[in-house]
Amino acid sequence: MPTSITDRARRRAAGAGFTLVEVLVVVVIIAVLVALVSVKLAPDARQGLREEALRLAALLAHARDEAITTGATLAWQRTEGGYRFVQRAPDRTWAAVDREPSLRPRELPAGVGIAAIETPAASTGGPPLIVLAPSGLSEPFRITLALGEHRARVRSDGASAAVVE
Repeated sequence: MPTSITDRARRRAAGAGFTLVEVLVVVVIIAVLVALVSVKLAPDARQGLREEALRLAALLAHARDEAITTGATLAWQRTEGGYRFVQRAPDRTWAAVDREPSLRPRELPAGVGIAAIETPAASTGGPPLIVLAPSGLSEPFRITLALGEHRARVRSDGASAAVVE
């Protein structure tokens, strides 16, 4: 008995789709690719900490240059969640820098903290200051940033700009 055209078309249409196994294989491949891409896009804790240390070193170098250029004594000071730059006022007190937007107070990224500030200057009871004199010379210092168990240090010997260790 000859098969009709509609029977052949119906069988061809039934076999034209994808099987469940084929669909699952494609879904697994897509899931693996998404996982690989998201792992590559997730920031590395050490890299983020290093970038923050490089930013701090650059800002300290900029503040040092600003002190030399303007003849005004500037200082770096730790704050509750970050740090700020202050300038010596005529009455010998420290006031926030307001003339230079790049030296505005900054918050550290989530998880990053200041683990230690090492200076040879005696502690005054308040947060330690790293003074940046107009002569370009300052006391040596070392600022340690921490993110979990990772550490990055920004240091200067007092005669040169800050660098990341």
